[in-house]
Formats: sequence, C-alpha cells, structure tokens
Amino acid sequence: MLVRAGALGDLLLLRPTIDALQRGGHAVALLAPSGPATALVGSGPGDVAEALPWESARFASLLVDDGVPDAVAAQLLRRFDAAVAFTRSVPLARNLGRLVPRIVQQDPDPPDGGPHAAEWLASCLPAIGVRPAESAPAVLHPSDDDQRRAAAVAEDLPAGFLAVHPGSGSPAKNWPATRFAAIVRSFGGGRWLLVRGPADDAATAPLEMLPGARLARELPLRVLAALLARAGAYVGNDSGVTHLAAAAGAPTIALFGATDPRLWAPVGPRVEVIHGGTMDAITVAQVSSAIEKLSRQ
Repeated sequence: MLVRAGALGDLLLLRPTIDALQRGGHAVALLAPSGPATALVGSGPGDVAEALPWESARFASLLVDDGVPDAVAAQLLRRFDAAVAFTRSVPLARNLGRLVPRIVQQDPDPPDGGPHAAEWLASCLPAIGVRPAESAPAVLHPSDDDQRRAAAVAEDLPAGFLAVHPGSGSPAKNWPATRFAAIVRSFGGGRWLLVRGPADDAATAPLEMLPGARLARELPLRVLAALLARAGAYVGNDSGVTHLAAAAGAPTIALFGATDPRLWAPVGPRVEVIHGGTMDAITVAQVSSAIEKLSRQ
C-alpha cells in the first residue's frame, strides 16, 4: 500500500513507483484523497487496484499520537504486507506500523538539488526489496467506457484539436488569459477544448466566449485523460490537469513560473516545459514554438 496526501499532480508522480511495484509482483493500493486518486485506479501499468479515501473519518485516528484505529479501517489496513508512507508525520507512520508489518517512511518532497520528484518517490523502494523501474510507465490507459465517453465529448472537435487549461491551484501559477487567447487564435480557428476545473472560474471566464470553445468541466479524471489524449496539442500551467495530459500521452506544453520543473515537471512521452521564472515572462512566441516542435515529433 502507498500512502500519499496530495493533489492530482502529486499522485500522478507516483506512477513510476506503482509501476515498479507491479513489475516486482505486487498488487498496489493507495490511501490518498479520493478525488485525485480516481485518476490512478485502473488495470494498466502505473495504476492501482484500489484507492482508500484519506479524508474518511475512519482513517482520522492515524494522524493522532497513539490514535485508536477505527475497527473497519484497521481491518482494511491489516490486509497489506507493507506500506510506503510519503509523509513527514511521525504519528501516521507509527500508527500504520501497528497495523501493517513493514513500514517505509519517505519525505514526499525531493531535496532542492533533485532528483525529480518521480525518481525521488521511487528511490525508497529498495527498502522493501523492489528495484525502481528504469523507464517511465506506459501512458494512462482509460477503460473502454471512459474512451466512449471521451469520444462523445470530442464528437464536434476536429482531429488534432488544441486543448488548454488556463487554471491551476494558485492564481500565481496562471499564465495570463490574454496569452492563452492569443494561442487559441494562432492555432487556426475552429473548435478547440477549454478545460475548467472546480476552482478555475476566474481563469477560464475570459476564454469561454472565444469562438469555437468547447468547454470540458466536471468530467471524471480517467474520461478527461482519454479526451486529452486525442488532442493535437495541450497547453497548461503547472497544474494537476497538465500532469494528467502528460500521463495520457498528449503533446503537452507545461508552463512553469517560480516552481522548479527539474523537480516537478509532468512525466509523459511528449512533454515540453517552458520555465519563465515568472509566468509573465513566458511569451506567446515561446509557446507557439513549443507547439510546432511537438507537432514535428
């Protein structure tokens, strides 16, 4: 079992760790926030067999010194032979150790000098006799039903459509909406995909009225992954959706400001990172050039 209290991007960076465990013959479960964890539940490489809801009251006692575990939670956790806990919480690791025979505790954040977070998370696996994978896992493989639902959303989008997600977990990580609009206009017109997350209203509002916008909102994450995999280019900020696009195999342009992409860049087969130091320093010309570069790959 893996334990990680993180957002969507944080959890997707666990895919190399999950893949290595699978190659070592282990079935993998994940104790994590239930919303983003749904992106990782499946039957492919880098997917977990099940996700346990971190936010459930049943697991709250794990964070308390000498917490008395809920009986149902204790029964669930005692099924596992080992737990890798990506946490700084001493009580959490100690309480898990009362229920699971082997515990490995690892800081969830890599050191400032690296390695990349995905490599860092997997680096603790030798402690349980598992060798980290030498390559990234295959792209996310949504189910046939997820693919059908994505195809229905994409029905009126052209082949090789542009997808953009102008939001993120913080306004400071957002590239100006006027520059996203310039990219949309430069892509040649026609229908394009605008992804809006639950906290993205302010970031997406200026773009929703642009000609050809096809709004994608409140889609299950595996359906969204299947939809983004159909894109000819995806442009997004340092966000969970950008990590999802990369993991799905979409040609992904990831825009980074203050965050260090050497540690936190999304992992995928076709990713181009533009690091501006500040979001305002990233130009439309840079993004257009990155789209052209990925289109030639």
